[in-house]
Amino acid sequence: MKTLLLILALVTLPGFACAQTQIEPFRAEYATLRNGSDIGRTTLTLRDNGDGSWTLQSETRGTSGLARLAGVHVIETSRFRWREGHPEALDYDYRQESALRDRTRHASFDWAKGSVEVRQGEQTFRYAIVPGIIDRQSVTLALASDLMHGASRFEYAVAVKSEVETMRYQRGPVETIKVPAGSYETQLMRREGEPGADRKRVSRSWFAASLGYLPVRIEQTEKNGDAITLQLIQVR
Repeated sequence: MKTLLLILALVTLPGFACAQTQIEPFRAEYATLRNGSDIGRTTLTLRDNGDGSWTLQSETRGTSGLARLAGVHVIETSRFRWREGHPEALDYDYRQESALRDRTRHASFDWAKGSVEVRQGEQTFRYAIVPGIIDRQSVTLALASDLMHGASRFEYAVAVKSEVETMRYQRGPVETIKVPAGSYETQLMRREGEPGADRKRVSRSWFAASLGYLPVRIEQTEKNGDAITLQLIQVR
């Protein structure tokens, strides 16, 4: 189920169509497919915590096939603040439960001390914080903001397990995409393996400007050829 989980980092939010740096709370639902077969549902929520911070949370449950048999349940939570129209990480928590494997990861961002601490199982990693750092789940928030402002460069400092990874994206063509929620004109954004990474792994996301740059489809192709896809069902 690792491929099912990694793709969740790409999902983002509606509301960016307006000329503002923050967005309204929301709830959206996606169908999750493996090689075209429906295997789960992902619910995404965003809320304003009322203290200057926001929380983005995704919850995925397996509903068909092996994902259902294994009782896959994943909750990923990002707490962040808005700075100059972009998210900046404060805390991150990931929990995976299934009959096959349980997994947790927690990251704390101490801006006063200038450090990031990541705990995964019995391992702990520490490294220096950098301005504008975000967690994996918040990447598409940054992409949506940059698309809204007509950026030509899409590069982000992302906290991973033991280091800060630079993630770069490129614009693809404008395409009309049909998903369960309807048909939308979208901007394709593409990320491929960086130097030293496995270049067979490719991620693509289609953002609908009419929905405030909400991605209506997300695809990740793994090195073994499996394709994991999220398709928008509804948003409110």
